[in-house]
Order: sequence, then C-alpha cells, then structure tokens
Amino acid sequence: MLCCVGLKIDCDPVLEQVVTLAVATGAEVDILHAVKYLSDDVVNTLRVNIPDCHILDTLRDQRLKEAKEAKEVLDSRIETFWAGHHELRESYGYRELPCSVLEGYPTQASPITKGVIKRSHVPVVVVQPRRD
Repeated sequence: MLCCVGLKIDCDPVLEQVVTLAVATGAEVDILHAVKYLSDDVVNTLRVNIPDCHILDTLRDQRLKEAKEAKEVLDSRIETFWAGHHELRESYGYRELPCSVLEGYPTQASPITKGVIKRSHVPVVVVQPRRD
C-alpha cells in the first residue's frame, strides 16, 4: 500500500488507517511525501535571471537539503506515531514503514484524490477518512 502524506498536517489519522488496513489484508505499507517538482519554465527563468552558475548550484543544493530535512521530519512523525500506537505496532509485526521523499508534481491541492486517480497507470483504491 502506498500512503501519501503531507507534512503540514497531522498525519496520525492517515497512518492509523493505512496500517489498520495493512494488518487486515497482510499488505506492506510504503509512506511517500512529494516535494514539488520545479517545472522547466521555472528552471529556465532561474537560468535567465541568475546567470551565475554558482548561485544556481547553491539553489539546487538547498532543494536537496530541504528534501533531506523533510525525510527527517517524516521519519520523526513515524516514530511518534508508533509511540502512540503500541497495539497497532504489535499487530503490524514491528515491521518498518519505509519512508520516501521524492521530487515530483503533487497534484494541486483541490482535489488531490481525483488527480491521483486520473494520473495513475495502475489500479487505485481510495479510502475515505474515518468520520468519528
């Protein structure tokens, strides 16, 4: 199961639901956070307006650093999630939740789910959030 999470919101309910589904189905879970891809237009604009290659390299390095920091935040959120969900962790068999931060083009904020379904090349099952 692929679980895409944002870092600006509390992802515990999403993680709880995906791990619960994985326990019920015997599936493995992979956690993904997408860092917005810089379009060719943006890159070209930067090249035109910043002719200094050293500055461009510094900007690229900064994006890599931000992606690394996002991975650290994601790993920390997973640790915090497990700390608050001991029984679920035991049910999941103490397996890891592999986390990845990739550069890509996350679908625009409204509506993300519809965009994922539209762009996917594999079958997608969408699970609505729990309404307590």
